[in-house]
Amino acid sequence: MASTCVHQAIHGYRDGHRLLSSSLSLGADASRAMLVLSDMSGPSMHPGFDEYLTGYPLPGTDLFVFAKTWYAPEMQRPGCVWTHSLLIPRTHISRVSTPSLLPSLRRPQVEGLENAATAPIVLEHEPSPLAPEGFENNAVAATLMSAVLGQARPVVVGVDTAAQLESVFLRIWEELWSGAKARFAFCTGSLMPRSVGGALMDLQAVPRAIPSSQFRKSAGAALMLDLRSPGTPEPWVEQVLQGAARGEATFRSWMESAAGAEAARGAAPGLVKIFGQWYQPNWSARSILASAVDVPELEPVTRVRLLGMVLDRAGAEEGARGRRELLQELCGRRNTDLSSMTSLLEEQTRRLFEESRAEACSLALSLLGAELTEVGEHVLRAAVLSLTPSDLDTFGDAQAPFLPTIVGANPALATAPGLWRRAGSRGHEILAQLDAEELAQERRHAVVDAVLASGREAPVEALVGFAGSIAVSRVLSALAAGNLFFSPQWRSSLSSRPDAVLEWLEGQSALSPRELEVASQFVSPKCSPQRLTKMWQSGIAASEASITPRVAAFGLALALSERTCSPLLATCFQPTFDELADGRIEYEAWDWLRELAPPVFWWRDWDRCERIAAALARLLERQDASLKTVFSILRSRWAILKVASVLDDDRHFRQYLKALRKASVASPSIGTREQRDALLEGW
Repeated sequence: MASTCVHQAIHGYRDGHRLLSSSLSLGADASRAMLVLSDMSGPSMHPGFDEYLTGYPLPGTDLFVFAKTWYAPEMQRPGCVWTHSLLIPRTHISRVSTPSLLPSLRRPQVEGLENAATAPIVLEHEPSPLAPEGFENNAVAATLMSAVLGQARPVVVGVDTAAQLESVFLRIWEELWSGAKARFAFCTGSLMPRSVGGALMDLQAVPRAIPSSQFRKSAGAALMLDLRSPGTPEPWVEQVLQGAARGEATFRSWMESAAGAEAARGAAPGLVKIFGQWYQPNWSARSILASAVDVPELEPVTRVRLLGMVLDRAGAEEGARGRRELLQELCGRRNTDLSSMTSLLEEQTRRLFEESRAEACSLALSLLGAELTEVGEHVLRAAVLSLTPSDLDTFGDAQAPFLPTIVGANPALATAPGLWRRAGSRGHEILAQLDAEELAQERRHAVVDAVLASGREAPVEALVGFAGSIAVSRVLSALAAGNLFFSPQWRSSLSSRPDAVLEWLEGQSALSPRELEVASQFVSPKCSPQRLTKMWQSGIAASEASITPRVAAFGLALALSERTCSPLLATCFQPTFDELADGRIEYEAWDWLRELAPPVFWWRDWDRCERIAAALARLLERQDASLKTVFSILRSRWAILKVASVLDDDRHFRQYLKALRKASVASPSIGTREQRDALLEGW
């Protein structure tokens, strides 16, 4: 069994009305308020009002006072009363019930007053459903409930005795949610209208025998209620009373959800009708939405909570589709100010993405291009920020014009190849948006990779302008891997950036002929011969057997321009010679060699094999290359014959040729039989 410890106090007459005993010391303001409210509730006692209950929040404290007052005719002075008060912490207000409070209130006796309330008391209570006592007279209960919760003014009701409505007052107090219950001030027997902290009590009963004209001034702001002619209760009142009769906490729980546990009674008038609709048969979240949005009495924070409940109910009734449709409707509302709900709707949008990405993407697509309110713009932004690259698969051509704006808000989407497949001609705009963002290098890398992986023609200059050498490096790697086709646009753009191409080559951990092939498309052997020579030697050495004619011709051009017996001659001359002999070499490749291999005779400038043989012969003679070096370069009979012919035709070179032939005879272990025979032919 649960229990609550509460303090107590007794007030009564002793040379004036005063505090006689208490288990708690209070501040001056609280003590003064309690002294006034524990005294007789009017100037004179009326029959039937010799005892009554009072409940009120104690000003300046976190306590709620639940008190009972008895007329004290035994005292010699007229108008004296006894009051026993229980001081309940507001945090415990929802734990206590009137069945546990009422037995603890006892009429004080003159003897032993000083020690009668010096210790707190323990209230024992069980968490059981409330008994239906107090709402037996449904018409009276409905009229009072409607007056208390259906409007915000204090309520004053005329009664014949203080006990007449006591049980109804207590049941209404019990039905309130914790925040309202802790702030609700009431009195079952006010001989004149009473106030707490300068404001009239929320609900009080006054003697019907006293003409209302006597307290019209003190209670002019109150709703004067005559229970002798009750009206027809609204549907929500019936629902509250029926739930209370069954011992249910539906109304309290719903109000705490909608208004907040700490909301006061003033939050009720705008909500009770919606409560009625909420539990009305055949009412759905969609039908409640208009009330939740348009009812004028709600505070902004309450409207936000209520709208969240409506959206959650839509999700419970129809799944993610229901939540999405209500969000979509709210984004287009122009006759209601929803600015206070912006954060809620953004959060609901993110929740929709958690529930169903398909429905969330549908929301985003429906809002794109729609005529939105300011709140709608916020919802759309929240949706766009929640998009992931995979969500772009739901986009179609109709959304392509919005892609630059979407990516500007959510740059992470630019790392999705699907975006670039749909971007089309708007790729330039998207890259311009991204370029305005301060993206990290890693993100720029990812964007370039996505563009290249999309399989669509890339906006070359825009991409290179966006990512600089990063784009060049990524493009070259994609070309080398066979993931990207050469295009005139790439050739034009990269050819104008030879330094970036060289940096890419130098940055490769292990060069292969494939990387050399790609680089040869964009740089000339003349751009940086020393750097290129080093890289060509490294790349060809890794896989000499797989070098292409283009790579060989490029390497030969580097070797001939070096004017030394470069190792590139051994790997590049013979393949180039063979391709020239077969007439299969590319025009650009021959263009690299043209100036380095001038014609021997002007009428035979067409003989390209003779021209490179002559260039090699001059280089070999000038370097006095050994027979071993010559045979490492010239591996075919036809190439040896061509070079020997050039050497033999020039009297300045004949001596060098003669020395090679003598070395061949003297050292039969150098070269192959075929190489030696070709060199000695005709000697």
